[in-house]
Amino acid sequence: MLKKKAILIALSLILAGGLSFFQYQYFKSMAENDKKIQVIAAVSDVKAGEKVDAKLGIKVIPQSAYVKEMYLANEKVTGYAKVDIAAGSYVLKSMISHEEVPVLKEDMRRVTIGVNLTSSLAGKIKPGDVVDIGWVPKDEAKDGASKIVAEKVQIYDVVNKSGEDVKKADKNNQYDKESLIPAAVTLIVTPEQAVTIKEYEAKGSLFLIGY
Repeated sequence: MLKKKAILIALSLILAGGLSFFQYQYFKSMAENDKKIQVIAAVSDVKAGEKVDAKLGIKVIPQSAYVKEMYLANEKVTGYAKVDIAAGSYVLKSMISHEEVPVLKEDMRRVTIGVNLTSSLAGKIKPGDVVDIGWVPKDEAKDGASKIVAEKVQIYDVVNKSGEDVKKADKNNQYDKESLIPAAVTLIVTPEQAVTIKEYEAKGSLFLIGY
């Protein structure tokens, strides 16, 4: 009886040792096969709207952790942060804009107005642009003459009638040219300006005045 137990214990130890050895070899092989690559990461905190050029560095990661949204070390990254990027974080392509990004400050608000091709400067507008807001009344005898209701406000976003970013629309699609025409513009304004703009929109037509 004792002999059988000893044999079973010995077999168990051999199996356990063999399993441990094969596990070690497997994970060692995985580690050797998982090559390291260099990607772009933030070396210090980057606030939304800030230029990123001087705040980026290189970080080494396992190749298995790489995703296509990351920048490789040999790619030049320049532009502005769309979102806050914490120090040490990987920089993703969706986080960077090549154009200046409008930033909503703490005391400011966003308000959206309806536009069309003519009231949006023939569609030649983009986030970050600064414009004045003009107004034409429905009833001039009742509401007074046309005037400027807000000056030097920044455009936050421009979308088409489907609510899609106009900049991302397919310019080569000859069957859907309307996707390139702005239908709504979101502006960065003070709370008081937001109320004023919407009041005037209800009493007439608003249009953008470019610089």
